[in-house]
Amino acid sequence: MSSHEMDELDEQFEVVIGRKAPFSMIPDWVTLYPGSKSSPMYAGKILSPTAKAVYNVLAMHVNVSRGDSACWPSRKTIAQILGFSREQSVDQYLDQLDEVDAIDREPITRANGAKGVRYIVHQTPPSDFEGEQSVGEHYKHRRAIEAAKLTRSPGRPRKAEATEAEQPPLAVTEVEAEPQESPADALVRTTVDEWWAQAEERVVLGEMDPLGTDRQKERARGNLVARVRDAVATGHDPELIKLALRELGEWGPAKAKFERALKTYKDKTPEDIELDKQAQSGAKKWWAEAETRVADKKMGPLLADTKRQETGYYLNLRTRIREALKAGYDRWIIWDALVELGEWSPAKREFDRTLRRLSGVRQPRGTRGGRAPLFTNDQWKQKDPPPQSGAPDVPTAPDLSVFGVQSDDAA
Repeated sequence: MSSHEMDELDEQFEVVIGRKAPFSMIPDWVTLYPGSKSSPMYAGKILSPTAKAVYNVLAMHVNVSRGDSACWPSRKTIAQILGFSREQSVDQYLDQLDEVDAIDREPITRANGAKGVRYIVHQTPPSDFEGEQSVGEHYKHRRAIEAAKLTRSPGRPRKAEATEAEQPPLAVTEVEAEPQESPADALVRTTVDEWWAQAEERVVLGEMDPLGTDRQKERARGNLVARVRDAVATGHDPELIKLALRELGEWGPAKAKFERALKTYKDKTPEDIELDKQAQSGAKKWWAEAETRVADKKMGPLLADTKRQETGYYLNLRTRIREALKAGYDRWIIWDALVELGEWSPAKREFDRTLRRLSGVRQPRGTRGGRAPLFTNDQWKQKDPPPQSGAPDVPTAPDLSVFGVQSDDAA
């Protein structure tokens, strides 16, 4: 700490004895030179961290015993020491050092006739240098900048209010009427707002993934508005659009995927659409009930490793409920079957068997596992014919002629 006063520093340093090796000294003004345009001391020139490393390599080649500050390493040598793949990469950092007057370059001819450059490495800054020359000055400037941030500059004084006579006459400006929203635009806006609110609720319930940045939200909403506007322009029913959005479960669905969903729902009857709504509502309620039962340790957790697997279980549950509703089962019977099975997404056969038992429907006789028999043999159901009235049933004597024997009647 020979060149700096201890009272100029913010921290106390402990001097310890460690391993010593050959070293090169870098002046403080080079180290403290602004490294970017965002530096508070920036004055039109910068010295990047890599340029400072190049300065260190040049200073390392200076022969102190010779008494001057000259050296002449090649660009290839500098590039190899600093890890550059191309020696031309060093040029921009040499230009920075030359521009701030940290080095001077002189062309030379080597003993083998090759062209080279001799570098004069300056230890002191130029005479017109106004930057920081020591670490003490650096701390002083930093404290001054921090103090200036804490001190609020006074606001601009208000102008004296003009008297009534001095006030200029008010200019009469025509107020443009706001354009009225068309019915189609209003329908698009309400549909988008309604689905956006539903999507946020589904994120809270864990049914959809949230959007991260504001840019993602803006992009997703733009896609959503475009999809809904195209669907309204082609004459799709608003309820059909909402069903397609709810089916896809995406913030801003892709165009092709959204059109396929619209086509699927367009081919359905109103009864099918109503069944889809009821199945969706039932699956949503049971999913929430299952989460409560897991918390109460009445059910096991959902064994799904990914969001895609979880969605598959949910869609399977919705399909089971829809099939049961279409078969005519009461919704309370369906709920009791789900509670009795205690599964997130029950299998079809077990769910059907439980529904039949709870509703009092007896399983067909001769079936196994809810399946109909492969075939029926009606001859096992036939009974012996009743005897004819009148003469008793006397068995007829067999014809023995085939064996070469004549019967008694023939004799």
